[in-house]
Amino acid sequence: MTQARPPATPASVSNADSPASPSTVPDANQPAAQSCSTCKDKRVIVIDPGHGGTAMVGGSSPNNATAVSGVKEKVLTLQYAQTLKQHLDGEACKAIFRGRGYSDVQVILTRTSDNNVGLSARVNVAKTNKADIFLSIHFNGGAAAARGTETFYKAGSNGNANLGEDTALAQTVQTALFGAMKRIDAGAKDRKIKPDTDTKHKSLGILRDPGIGYSGKMCRSVLIEVEFISNHQVDALLVSGGGASANRSTLMLAVARALANSL
Repeated sequence: MTQARPPATPASVSNADSPASPSTVPDANQPAAQSCSTCKDKRVIVIDPGHGGTAMVGGSSPNNATAVSGVKEKVLTLQYAQTLKQHLDGEACKAIFRGRGYSDVQVILTRTSDNNVGLSARVNVAKTNKADIFLSIHFNGGAAAARGTETFYKAGSNGNANLGEDTALAQTVQTALFGAMKRIDAGAKDRKIKPDTDTKHKSLGILRDPGIGYSGKMCRSVLIEVEFISNHQVDALLVSGGGASANRSTLMLAVARALANSL
């Protein structure tokens, strides 16, 4: 449910309907400064695929949830992050960025392969690249009947100096993600936005305030739990079924548009 570190080697996202091994995205971890160091209207989005690797690193566990079909959360978070990056880099979102007057928007992943990255290192990807938005992707596991999509933000009692902005982004992302999930499956459940005090850890290190973004304001940080992959129906919809790849694209396109319009 929370992880990362700087990327590795580039590859491409699998379009197969069944989950593929973690792969990489070209230039996913290219430093933002290499893209447009003089752009006055530059913005940066950092996407964090939760977990990775085989060992605990800096508070980041290698994996938490496992799908009914046996696919690990760490594989799915990377696939979803890569798909989200593809949509953010695509023409539909670029049109939104142009309409908002941004001359350059760069999307960076905290990891691009099956490696684990400590929580501080993940946050530092956002800090060093002056990210305006940081979004961490995770999946839940639990009882077989458990369902639902939820989005977390850092609680005020955990020292969030950017509570209003984080809460607003969390609601925007949750509304988009759940809306897309509801279109895929009428049985989808809205678990709503929640402060990280509602987690078993009572605080999520990955939601640490990473600093000031290119906008001149504090980076907004949220964490999404896409669904419970321990549920058979969810597994069929998002992991192992024939429409899993298309459904992944539908969900991440909705999130991409929400981020683009929030930037």
